[in-house]
Amino acid sequence: MTKRTDITKALSQAPFSEAKRSQAAGSSGHMFTALLFALFVIALLLAVVAGTNVYRNLNDVRSGADEARLGLTLLANNVRANDAADAIAAGTGPEGRSLVLVERLDSGTYETRIYRHEGNIVEEYALADAAYTPEKAVVICPSDVFDFSYGNGLLTITTDQGSADVALRSVSEA
Repeated sequence: MTKRTDITKALSQAPFSEAKRSQAAGSSGHMFTALLFALFVIALLLAVVAGTNVYRNLNDVRSGADEARLGLTLLANNVRANDAADAIAAGTGPEGRSLVLVERLDSGTYETRIYRHEGNIVEEYALADAAYTPEKAVVICPSDVFDFSYGNGLLTITTDQGSADVALRSVSEA
């Protein structure tokens, strides 16, 4: 009877041990799926962070280039707007040469003076015979360099950001 009892006991426990094995196998299958999903989520988050950093760096470079061109473009446009016969002249600013744009009106002669002052290119609008007052000047852009040259109808303005060439419609001796 012991043999029969052992066989009956073994047969009665067989389905439970098989269920435990399949439950353990299913549990490891769910664990693998969860780990794979977590791996994809982490990879996606890393890709988003890397993409954000690349975009931020590219945007900073673009903004810096735009800012550099803005100062030179403003200077060139200011010269173009005031271009007239004998309207471009050279003056002496507080820290070197100044580009003087002369405007003759019925009420008098006015000057737009562009020069370097304390690490900035500044613009000052004043009467032609008034003294330079950098405190009242408007900052155009930061730059430690400001120079200009004129020849054959072409005015070249040089700052830290580069050079801008302005073709003048009028002839003048700067």
